[in-house]
Amino acid sequence: MNLIRITRIWAAVLAGPALLASVVTAAGATSTFDVSTEIASACTVTDAGPADLTPAYTPSTDTSTGSETVLNTFCNGSNPTVTFTDAFDSNNNLFEMLSGANPLFFQISNGASCSGIPGDNPISESVAQNLVGGTSSYDICAAVITGAPNTTAPAGSYTDVVSYNITP
Repeated sequence: MNLIRITRIWAAVLAGPALLASVVTAAGATSTFDVSTEIASACTVTDAGPADLTPAYTPSTDTSTGSETVLNTFCNGSNPTVTFTDAFDSNNNLFEMLSGANPLFFQISNGASCSGIPGDNPISESVAQNLVGGTSSYDICAAVITGAPNTTAPAGSYTDVVSYNITP
């Protein structure tokens, strides 16, 4: 009788870990994993870019008619900006068109009003202008500056190339 009892005890001891393992497996196990990504700040122009600007100026009457376009952007960075520079650096924060060696100074403004007068919301060359994050429209206007030295500008075809840089 003791032998049968000892056999049963050993059978229970040997079966115990197997039963315990099946209970742990049936209950499952819990763990975790991380999910992460990085989005770089970026700005894009959401159309073909602003249209060419063609302001008009009449030296004899010192009148200027501005020309307007829109820069459509999308920026996902914080505090996006845009800066404008032109091909002919006049070193005085003005923009300058040339006809041969003859200059004609103009301003770029960031408002819907484009009167052609100095002080009409002019943007200085290379000075960052704030944009709105996300989808944004930015009105750009060019007008020939009235007054000297433009009143003595000789007849000619004046041109310039204005570059803009958008940063997130």
